[in-house]
Amino acid sequence: MIFENHKKITEEDLEFANSIWNFLSIQENIQKSDLIFVLCSHDLRVAKYAIDLYKKGFANYILFSGGLNFFTKHIFPKSEAESFAELALSSNIPEENIIIENESTNTGENIQFTKQLLNSLNLNFDKILAIQKPSMTLRIKLALDKQWNEGIFYISSPIYSISDAPHSHINLFMIINEIVGDLQRIIEYPKFGFQSETIIPDHITKAYNSLIENGYNLHLFQ
Repeated sequence: MIFENHKKITEEDLEFANSIWNFLSIQENIQKSDLIFVLCSHDLRVAKYAIDLYKKGFANYILFSGGLNFFTKHIFPKSEAESFAELALSSNIPEENIIIENESTNTGENIQFTKQLLNSLNLNFDKILAIQKPSMTLRIKLALDKQWNEGIFYISSPIYSISDAPHSHINLFMIINEIVGDLQRIIEYPKFGFQSETIIPDHITKAYNSLIENGYNLHLFQ
């Protein structure tokens, strides 16, 4: 495991984190679409979920978007997109049905660079399934609403709880740091035009402030 615990996670910490995780996680009813748009991450379960949707006939093309970031530069020897695509190829998805965007380092770039790539390839998709980790789904919805309002998007993810979120490279301490940072971006990014605004309930604000006070600040931007 790359990241070791920096502090003991208390029951109160976990309760606050679980509230934030549930707030950040949305699951829409999905329909057959033209493209599966995978916003890559450190979690290969997202790739496996997207591959399963492809094999069930939800779309004829699958696009993986992601370079390397704070987390994944310690995990993957290649970009996130290439690492996810390798899993798709090994699952017998035809190479000609896979599109790779491997330069983006954040959600905004996932969207911007993917739009640019599709335009350069003269590809136009009206219905798109956008796939990410559960705790990134609200943020994806808000970012797409602001930055890619053409077409119809369905937001989805593999379903698992915060307790099941850790895997061989990321432990629970880092997962909590990650979701605190994701919530900060949902709060702050609308003022920069990156995302649409949403209402943050009082109990989520309390959980957020408490976790920051308790030292979960590694994924915050200044």
